[in-house]
Amino acid sequence: MSAQERSLAAVKRRFALTMSVILVFAFAIRIAVRAASGSAFFWKNSYLFYYTLAHSLANGDGYSAANGHPTAFRVPFYPMFIAAATQGRHDFWALLIAQALVSTGTVACAAALAWRFFGRGAALTAAALAALYPYYVWHDTSLQETGLLTFLTAFATVLLFATQQSRSLTLAASTGFVLGLAILTRSIVLPFAVFAAAWLIVTEQSRHALGTRIATALICGAAIVATVSPWLIRNHGVTGHWTLSTEFGAAVYFGNNPHTFDFYPRQTIDLSAAAARAALTADDRSTIGAFRNDEVARGAWFQRRGMDYIMANPGRFLIGAIRKNLAAFGVLPSPRHDWKTDLIQGGAYGIILALALVGLWQTRSRWREFVPVYANFILFAGITSVLWAHSSHRAFLDVYLIVFAASALVAIVPKIRAAFPSARAPHPA
Repeated sequence: MSAQERSLAAVKRRFALTMSVILVFAFAIRIAVRAASGSAFFWKNSYLFYYTLAHSLANGDGYSAANGHPTAFRVPFYPMFIAAATQGRHDFWALLIAQALVSTGTVACAAALAWRFFGRGAALTAAALAALYPYYVWHDTSLQETGLLTFLTAFATVLLFATQQSRSLTLAASTGFVLGLAILTRSIVLPFAVFAAAWLIVTEQSRHALGTRIATALICGAAIVATVSPWLIRNHGVTGHWTLSTEFGAAVYFGNNPHTFDFYPRQTIDLSAAAARAALTADDRSTIGAFRNDEVARGAWFQRRGMDYIMANPGRFLIGAIRKNLAAFGVLPSPRHDWKTDLIQGGAYGIILALALVGLWQTRSRWREFVPVYANFILFAGITSVLWAHSSHRAFLDVYLIVFAASALVAIVPKIRAAFPSARAPHPA
């Protein structure tokens, strides 16, 4: 082995060792921080309806709400994940370990994307940033689907770029499968999944013929359809409609009514939704009551009311769309918490956002390479404009901001070092 080969092997070993240390640290800090708050806090401050769905699945009662009726209100993969991790029990540690592992996977995906785009230095930097990112450290281990969604979308993006480069049919199928799971975790991923499959056709690779590009796109799309189809078939049997989720109509209405901004975005949208419900007329409540056991009809009613408001108030809708996106992408968390939490989360996000904007500007000439990343942000902003979003809904995009922030740091740090003479450098005579 030549000296150059030995040097390269040593670099690879150091990289692997450093990455392993970062991943172990990421897992450990997530376990430690959540464990310090205790299981009582975990269950008290969680979205318990997810556990209700998971408990129903684990007990063999199907995907049923608290009233025992089958539901299609939420897509099922996160409750399935909980059921698999806990077997339907209130097992704090099993769920904590499972979600900490998933969050550590997000750290690895950040490193993989940064390595593909910007090299080893950026990969280690991105991994370190993702490992320490306060929102991921804390919220990825809460009873909420955000951590799982972040991992699945980031992993799907890693696979998407690998498919684009290699045109492997196996990778294309894997990409579609993971995108399908992401859709079944939060249905708003559907537009990006469709875009991703189409992008495999239009992206230019001189060494890949059009037929090969079409084949990988079709395989990716077929895998998406195959993954979500069982859920669609089940919902058709339950509701009589081909639907991913019945929550869309209510989201349209609660994001577009005279009371949307009564409390939101400083406080939870649930308070504004309660105000909107309280303002319904007796006839409205009677109509909704008639749809008590028909989720699709109830969702359609709310959707019509929301769309009527948009059509009658286009100016307010546009202003509201801006406010919703400022809530989602703004530095201050939405909803607000205590000042310490806001300072930690908002400060960390603000730094990452600023560095990411620098990184995006520095790499602007390579914009074609990053089209799927841009598409993620654009599609989310469009959905937010029509519906609404809190900071947590945006969190799955922060992994891409971390990747570009890492690229900026890797480019900036050598320049800073060059600007200051080393303390060990000899003084001029």
